[in-house]
Amino acid sequence: MYLLLKELGLIDDMPQRNKVVTTEKKLSATFLASGRLDAEYYQPKYDYLDSQLAQLPTQRLGELVEVRKSIEPGSEAYQTEGIPFVRVSDLNKFGLETPSVCLDRTTYATAPRPQKDTILLSKDGSVGIAYKLDTDTDMITSGAILHLSVKEKEVLPDYLTLVLNSPIVKMQAERDAGGSIIQHWKPSEIEQVIIPILPPDMQQKLSEQVSKSFELRREAGVLLSEAKGMVERAIEPTA
Repeated sequence: MYLLLKELGLIDDMPQRNKVVTTEKKLSATFLASGRLDAEYYQPKYDYLDSQLAQLPTQRLGELVEVRKSIEPGSEAYQTEGIPFVRVSDLNKFGLETPSVCLDRTTYATAPRPQKDTILLSKDGSVGIAYKLDTDTDMITSGAILHLSVKEKEVLPDYLTLVLNSPIVKMQAERDAGGSIIQHWKPSEIEQVIIPILPPDMQQKLSEQVSKSFELRREAGVLLSEAKGMVERAIEPTA
């Protein structure tokens, strides 16, 4: 993440976004332009982010990906066996937790399954969590998780996932969803998210580092599991 912000020229300034300052805006530059009246939407940190992004090559997320919605069967459809049903609570930027509920295979046989290189993006509750799948899956996600499929060759899936998890997009999600009591990021707003586009060689470098970090994380998990097993065996009472 540090390298991404550094390459975009934002690393020295992003911490300033949390400073408490005041601002004044005319009605023509607020409600008449955006339809929003909540003061949080017009904080100076968002103006600063917009000004910085305006200096970089960018594209709207909707131009880069195809957005697919999943289903929301309702809690009455939950069961203990069947197709794993992934909810936002099972999703984080490092991977997926084993879902605690499943759906009936026959009833939901045609429900969409996310495939390899699909980016899962949460739009409700904990909004803006992104994770890219490395393999095809036999699972169903809740309607609170969108499926993003990269359609433009100029952006790599791993790079895009890194940007989606960065403060650059987190701030845009915070601005869009901040006016709600229960956070909800509209798909129409998500498609308008501004994505900075780095040169292909730098995208590749960042993607390789992301892949390496995930591999190291998996190796660390295996080692931790092995160490835990050794300790448990060592303290087991002998017969």
